[in-house]
Amino acid sequence: MRPHLHRTAERAARAVYGTIIALAIIATLEGGSAGAGEIIAAVVGGVIAAQLAELYAGYLAEVIREQRHPTRAELRAAATDSAAGTVAACVTAVPFVLAAAGAIKLETAFDIAFWAGLGVLVGYTLLANRLAGLRGLQSAIAAAVVLVIGLALVALKVFVH
Repeated sequence: MRPHLHRTAERAARAVYGTIIALAIIATLEGGSAGAGEIIAAVVGGVIAAQLAELYAGYLAEVIREQRHPTRAELRAAATDSAAGTVAACVTAVPFVLAAAGAIKLETAFDIAFWAGLGVLVGYTLLANRLAGLRGLQSAIAAAVVLVIGLALVALKVFVH
């Protein structure tokens, strides 16, 4: 695999993983008494904690699998990938920053955050499938599947709340 594709793959994996965690935190907090600041802290803190756990787990796996410690360059690349995934996943926190500033209502922030997270997931699905050589229609179908799953979660959220 070409080095830049490996880095893109690692960042995409971490972004998707972090985004799913962020959406789970947001779904858990919706309808509760948490304010926008608490939600921002929970989402960003949860994503960072998950990314650090993933980074450390990857380090341990590498040490065991390769029976050597990763080089500084390898550690730096993994940390950079993790940071990029964290930034992508924290897109879901942006609407709560707007809510904290009084620009939008908290209820609206929940809706925007969910759609932003779904956009990250669909975007990375499209990117991954295009890099895998799928044609436009095939990539669109795969992204549509992710979108349908997301819409099913919206429907579930509506019924639960």
